[in-house]
This record gives sequence, C-alpha cells and structure tokens, in this order.
Amino acid sequence: MPKKKLSDIVFHRVSPPDTKADVSVDDLAAVLVRRLGLKRKESRSNHGRLLLELLKYRRDSVPIDIQKISSILQVSQSQAYEELRKWRTLGLIEFVKIPSQGGFIKGYMMPATTTNRLLDRVESSLKSFMRKTRRIAKDFDDLLMLDAARASKEEKPKESPIVAPAAVPVKKQLIGDDEDDVPEEPQDDYGDDEDGSEDEGDDETIADEGHADDTVPKGVGG
Repeated sequence: MPKKKLSDIVFHRVSPPDTKADVSVDDLAAVLVRRLGLKRKESRSNHGRLLLELLKYRRDSVPIDIQKISSILQVSQSQAYEELRKWRTLGLIEFVKIPSQGGFIKGYMMPATTTNRLLDRVESSLKSFMRKTRRIAKDFDDLLMLDAARASKEEKPKESPIVAPAAVPVKKQLIGDDEDDVPEEPQDDYGDDEDGSEDEGDDETIADEGHADDTVPKGVGG
C-alpha cells in the first residue's frame, strides 16, 4: 500500500465554468477532483468519472475492486494504485472487506455517501497535518530563540575579575605597653565581707595589741 503523504496534495483554485448555461454533474465532478488535487499532473485519466462511479457503488454498499477502477480510469492495474494515492491520502476511499455468503468481498469504498461528508474527512486530515506542523514550528521557534540568545551572550565583552584589596597587617601589642593595661593592685585583707559586715575578729586583735602597749613592766618608775 502506498504511504499517505500530504505533501503530494496540491490544491487548485478551479471554479465551475461560467460559459455554460447549465452545469452538469460531470462538470462539477471534474471541478471537485481538480480542486482537491486528486488527479496526478501528468495523468490523463478521468478522475471525475471515478468520483461518480465510487459514489454509485457506495450507495449500493458494494466495494469496487482495482480491476474495475483501472478500467474506469483507462489505465493499467499498477498505474491505478498510483492514481488512488491522493484519494487515500485525504481519506476519500478506504480498502474494506465485506462479509458475503461465499466469504468476503474486498475492494475500495468511500466512507460517506455525499461529497460534503467526504469533505469532512478531508478537513480532518488537513487539521491533523497542521497540528503536527504547528508543534514542529513551535520547536523550531524555541531553538531559534535559544541560538540567538547564546550568540548575543558570546558577543558581550568579558568583564575583568574583581581583585580583593590586600589585607593590612595588624601590629600586635604586648600586654602592659598600653597605659590602660595596668594590672590592678591586690586588695587588702581588711575589706568588707560578702554580707557588708566588718570582721570582728580583726578588731579584737587590734584592741589587744593596744592594751599590750599600755602595760608597764613591774619595777619600772614605781
């Protein structure tokens, strides 16, 4: 089976002929297949007739085989597969197997009975294609902006590194060189106790010493 490629589709701005007073079904069928780009550029096959035959078989719910399609297009069987590639790309025909009394009937069939319903399938295929294209475009824009940001960053001049000021040496001073570093004098032993009261024992000792000075030895001056 040929792989579906929307890149094969080329739409054409073709309108129904204005020169005719009455436009026939064949004329509109030819316009539709040309607008949808179903006909290959170098092909001379009649895709308008194929559209009418496919719709007729679809109303009868009968698949059409490749031999019948090749006879309608007046091309070989191998060429008929190539002619159907764009039809299948847009989802206008599908390969089906319909059960019958003798087994299965295989062939191609349209998924809808009217061209408007068929265009819904075409629109769905195109929207799916555009959604994927948008995702690719978003990734492209992100990478483009990232490359631009990197390029602008590389063009900026490099800033010179900041050098820290040299440390100032601190002069060490010996203990006692400063006037304020004079050691405290030891306190005398005659200070107050912790409770603020004077030591009574020391007073008694001093009093005893005073009385001792007043004592006159016996036999002197008397």
